[in-house]
Amino acid sequence: MSQRTMKHNDWVKIAERKRRQSKVPKQSNKILPFWSLLLAGFLILASAWNYWVDSNSKTVVHADISVEAQKRINRFFTKQFMMGSWKLSRVNFNEGELNVFIQIPTRLAMTSSEIKGYIQQSLCPHASSEVWNDVKNNSLYIFLYSDKPRNGDYALCTR
Repeated sequence: MSQRTMKHNDWVKIAERKRRQSKVPKQSNKILPFWSLLLAGFLILASAWNYWVDSNSKTVVHADISVEAQKRINRFFTKQFMMGSWKLSRVNFNEGELNVFIQIPTRLAMTSSEIKGYIQQSLCPHASSEVWNDVKNNSLYIFLYSDKPRNGDYALCTR
């Protein structure tokens, strides 16, 4: 009663057969083109929707701010932050908006919504202020920051 042992040649054949079976392409490779076509179709529809919405939307014409008006606006905010530890960093005049950056020594102990309310009530120009004649229909934003402007808080000023 001897137990049959596998010969080396038989073992190599079995190992080669298993290796060939593992190299058979799987079903998931056939699904990839379907998902890529679906994604491409979605991107085409999204870009068509974006084009259609943009062409139908009404555009607001922003007034260009003259150099003299920019100087008056800059002077207005410079006067407000001349004394004390709060400093006017800069005023950016972009297309359709004015960004006033004010650097403060330490972060205010308020939530973001409280800081936004504080900016709108205390730092934004009063509705009867002459600066609104220079701002015209452009948006006026005031940013408060202590270390970097992107880490600060801001609010949109309204008349």
